[in-house]
Amino acid sequence: MRSAVATLHREGITSYTEPGLGPGGTSLFAGAAGPSTLDVYADLARGGELAARVSVLLLLTGMGGSAAEIAEGLADAKPLEDVDPRVLRVLGVKLFADGIPPNKTAWTSEEYAGGGFGGLCVHGSADALRTRELTEMIRLAHVAGHQLGVHVTGDRAIDAVVDAFEAAQAEHPRDDPRHYVIHADLVGPQSLRKLARHGFGANMNPAIKWTIADLMDEMLGPERSAYQWPVRSAVAAGVPVTSSSDAPVTYPSWRQGVAAMMLRESKASGRPSGPEECVGLPDAIRAYTANAAWQDFAEDWKGSLEPGKVADITVLDGTITSSIRTISPTPRSP
Repeated sequence: MRSAVATLHREGITSYTEPGLGPGGTSLFAGAAGPSTLDVYADLARGGELAARVSVLLLLTGMGGSAAEIAEGLADAKPLEDVDPRVLRVLGVKLFADGIPPNKTAWTSEEYAGGGFGGLCVHGSADALRTRELTEMIRLAHVAGHQLGVHVTGDRAIDAVVDAFEAAQAEHPRDDPRHYVIHADLVGPQSLRKLARHGFGANMNPAIKWTIADLMDEMLGPERSAYQWPVRSAVAAGVPVTSSSDAPVTYPSWRQGVAAMMLRESKASGRPSGPEECVGLPDAIRAYTANAAWQDFAEDWKGSLEPGKVADITVLDGTITSSIRTISPTPRSP
């Protein structure tokens, strides 16, 4: 942990989110995403040795999980005690809804090159059963009062997740839960409108777009590949968009993320991929500052340059969510 924090400090990053620590992470990253990691974070924070701000999403079940596992995990979850919430806090619950387009496991409405539509990665023997299971998993976490961050990439899977967000909020209204979709590669116009209508967010990956744009032309076809991570469409719809590196999938450089949002160039060929989805500098910067603070329920004390707030640039990641924030008692510009 100290080594990781030192690496982030060299990028000017002093805060990040671990979106997935808990019993569902025991089999991930050789156990590094398991519950003991959160215990170590808490020990470091209590001892004043955690040289970063860390936000955590609880991972109660991994891929292939069930509503029963979510219910059990929620019942067993213990609050952090004797920890400054501005140094370490649990924000909500992480779920995996589907896989990713590069390995054809994202659940899509159109076939991949070579065939296949992917599918949801939750318990169930058929699409309808898995959709029902995912909806119940989301409902349980919502009713328990948690923010939900859901890893979801295919358009069909995103529709299922957003519909479940909407249904949970309708059945059990909460004041501003701020659920969000993580990655949201192929989010469609209808789901964007629903996310905006309910004040839900989207966390996207401009540096991954930069890295794999040419590869995805082959797998998704040029039109769908160009649309992948439609940042401008999401901003235009009114969705609070944050940007992430998904470290260690790409290196956690917020500068590269800003450039990729503005240019959408391919790292391999240099050509623009979906230039109609480019955004200007203000929107790109907001994805790392004000919108990121909003996603953290912290816009009252960070995310913009004004008296009384921490000056910060936030780099949100699907695997590690990193932010440049001041952590000294007397705020200073990073």
